[in-house]
Amino acid sequence: MFARVHTLETTAEGDDRGLELLHELLPWLRESTGFRGVVRLSSRDRTRTMTITLWADEAAMLESAEAAKGLGTLAAEASGSKRISLEDFEVTFFEAELA
Repeated sequence: MFARVHTLETTAEGDDRGLELLHELLPWLRESTGFRGVVRLSSRDRTRTMTITLWADEAAMLESAEAAKGLGTLAAEASGSKRISLEDFEVTFFEAELA
């Protein structure tokens, strides 16, 4: 499994808007080949967020790279946030109970 991590510097209002935008992007994500899930983290003061998308394999992650870059830029602008980083990783350990 592979992960793409979008890190943003934001405000409380930008954090709220970013979450709304993520819900709007979910249909596109769900239709993307190899998409396996998404996790969004916000700092306690809501000035920094990390959105982590999970992909079945590196090929699927790379196939979505250009769209992710463009959508990430648009989402950051629309929420009044600043992109700090956009990085790709291999998931080397994952365990969760999401019931």
